[in-house]
Amino acid sequence: MTKEKKTHVKRGREILISVETSEKRVVILQDGKMVDFFMERESSGQYAGSIYKGRVNTIIQGIEAAFVDIGLEKNGFLHVSDVLDKSSILKNILPDEDEPTIRTPKGKKNPRIGDILKPKQEILVQVVKEAMSTKGARVTTFISIPGRYLVLTPFDSGVGISRRISDRVERQRIKDIFKKIELPDKMGCIVRTVAEGRTEKELRNEANYLLNLWTRIKARAEKQSAPIKVYEEYGIVLRMIRDKFTEEVSQLLVDSKEEHARVTKFLKAFMPSLRKNVKLYKGRTPLFQKYNLEKKIDELFERKVALKSGGSLVIEQTESLVAIDVNTGSFTGKRNLEETAFKTNLEAAEEVARQLMLRDVGGIIIIDFIDMEEKAHRDKVFTRLQEKLKDDKARINLRAISAFGVVEMTRQRMHKSIESTSHVECPYCAGKGVIKSAETVAIETVRKIDKVLSSERTKHKHISVLIHPDINNALLSDQANMLSDIQRKYRCKIDLREDNSLHFEDVIIEERIV
Repeated sequence: MTKEKKTHVKRGREILISVETSEKRVVILQDGKMVDFFMERESSGQYAGSIYKGRVNTIIQGIEAAFVDIGLEKNGFLHVSDVLDKSSILKNILPDEDEPTIRTPKGKKNPRIGDILKPKQEILVQVVKEAMSTKGARVTTFISIPGRYLVLTPFDSGVGISRRISDRVERQRIKDIFKKIELPDKMGCIVRTVAEGRTEKELRNEANYLLNLWTRIKARAEKQSAPIKVYEEYGIVLRMIRDKFTEEVSQLLVDSKEEHARVTKFLKAFMPSLRKNVKLYKGRTPLFQKYNLEKKIDELFERKVALKSGGSLVIEQTESLVAIDVNTGSFTGKRNLEETAFKTNLEAAEEVARQLMLRDVGGIIIIDFIDMEEKAHRDKVFTRLQEKLKDDKARINLRAISAFGVVEMTRQRMHKSIESTSHVECPYCAGKGVIKSAETVAIETVRKIDKVLSSERTKHKHISVLIHPDINNALLSDQANMLSDIQRKYRCKIDLREDNSLHFEDVIIEERIV
C-alpha cells in the first residue's frame, strides 16, 4: 500500500473544500485554526443573489409592500424601500467593507407602493435575503451583479468606490480609470475593496464580462414569461473563491477532481495568478478527517463552548434573539473576582466574534459578560470585541457595553443558518430543542463508514451498519449515490440493517474482513 503524503498545516490562511454527492463544505483556516465554515446541500436551495422575472401577486398598502411570485414555494416580499432606497438595498447586497458612501436625496416625497407597481405586473427582482421559517425571500428591484473587483448596477448610473479604499491617490486613480471605461447610459458599478491596486486592463476586462452577462440575463428575461429564474448566483465554492480567495491564502485544497477542474477554469478566467495555490487532495484519508475538522464542525451545534481558561460560553437561540452567556467555570484567577471576570471576558470577547462567524448567527444578539466593577475593564473588553468583529464581513450594529456587562448587537445574515439547514425540530422534546435531520445523520453515517474503511489496510470487506429506520430510508433514497461511491472506492459490500430500538442519531458499524 502506498503511503499518503503527510499534509502539514501551513502558517497563514488556507481554504479546504470537501465535495460529496449531496453536500459541499468549505473551511477557512488561519494558522491552523478554523475561522469560517460554509455548507451547501442540493436538497436546500440557495437563492440569495439570484435574479428572477416575477409577477406581482398582491399589493398591501398598509405595510407598503408587494408579494411577488418568483416561482418558489413562498412569494417574494418586496417593500417599497427595496424599490426606492438605494442605500438600504446596498446594505443587504454587499458586505460592509464594500458598501460605498451613498447620498440619498432629501426633501423628496416617496411615492406609495401602489403608485409604483400593479397586480399581475411582470418585474425583474433579485433575492437579497433567503426565505426563513414562515417568511418568503426578500427581494429588490435594484439589480446588482457582483464580480471579483466590481459590482455592476444595470439600473443605476455612476461609479461608487468601497469606503475601505481610503487612500486618496488610489481612489483618484480608480476614478480616472472609469473615465476611460465607458459604461452604457444609465448603468454604473461599485468598485470593491479587492480592486485596490488592480490595473486598468483587469478592471476593464471584468466590466466587459459583467456587461455581457447582463445582456444574456436581459435576453433570457425577454424571451420567457414570469415566474422564471433568469440568473443563478454561484454555488458556495465559486462564490467563496470570488469573494474570499486572495493572495493572502497560502493554499486551497479541494478533494474532488470535477470541482478542482471547475475552480481552475474559473481562476484561469478571473484570477490566473492564484492558480498555483490550488491543489487537488489525493489522500486516502478524507480531507476533513486529515485536518481533524469533523469534531470541530460538530461543536458548532453545541450550546456550550469551552474557553481555554476554564470558563465557557452558553449560546441559546430563542424565537426573537440569540443570548450568549459568559461563565467563569473552573477559572478563579489568582487575585480576586474582578481579575477573574476581566480575563475571562477578554477571552470570551474573542471567542464570541469567532462563533458568530462560524455559526453565521443573525438577528438580535445579546451578550451577557461577567459583571465587572471597573469601567476601564468594561471598555477594554468592548474594544477587544470590536477589534475581533472587524474580520466579520456581515453588516453589524453594536451598542457599547453597559454597566451590567451586557452588549446588544445585530448581525446581518443573507443565507439560511447552518443549523436550520442541517437540523430539524426535535420530536423527543416536543419542540424545545433540535436534533440532526435524517439527511445529516445519513451523510455522517457514510463518513463514518469511510473512516472505518480508510483506517484498515485490507481493501475487501463486508460492513454491517445498524441504524434507525428513518436513517436507512434516507441512505437508500437520498444518499444511495454516496454509498455506491464508497463501495466502489474500497471494493466492499455494505449491508444496512434497521433497528427500531436505536436512537435516531445512533449508528453501529460492524466490520468483517474477507
